[in-house]
Amino acid sequence: MDAPGGTSLRHRLREKLPEILIEAASVVVALLLALALNGWNENRQVRERAATARAAILAELGENRREINEAQPKLKAIVDSLNAALAKDAPPSHEMQVNLGVSLLSAAAWHAALATDATQTIDFARMTRVAKVYEVQESYLHVQSQAMDQLGSIPADPTLGGPKIAASLVPRLSMLSQLADGLAKSYDDILGPGNP
Repeated sequence: MDAPGGTSLRHRLREKLPEILIEAASVVVALLLALALNGWNENRQVRERAATARAAILAELGENRREINEAQPKLKAIVDSLNAALAKDAPPSHEMQVNLGVSLLSAAAWHAALATDATQTIDFARMTRVAKVYEVQESYLHVQSQAMDQLGSIPADPTLGGPKIAASLVPRLSMLSQLADGLAKSYDDILGPGNP
């Protein structure tokens, strides 16, 4: 059947088909380009977040290492002082001091990185090594808390005697000192010795 004007619908479709196909292909190509660009942009943002998280974690570990480096000699001096009070030839002392400072070690950057997708592109083996450092750090903080509790619970009784108190403190403070040494080594394994 001929349309008015003598041109059939089929003939007009045949004439317009290349134009329709070109427009459809243009739309598909534009859509694919938009999807690719969106995917590239999302990947770039994930990589940027991962780089930011990695830098924050390294800065946090560097600050924590400075705290431990300050604590190590103090802990060794405390343990040596307590062991000296336990020595057989130790003079009877009337006063014993244990000046245990508190190491404020942070895990905020680590927890923030884990709570977001910032760790997606960080190497798994490296993430595992960093996680182990934070585990040792948590152990150190736990023992430090126990040592503080123990020190705080010593009664102010002058008849108790220094050697008895020293004997009760040596195991936990020795463990804390050893954990500080291990933690410092763990920080160095991640950060490299001498790096901030």
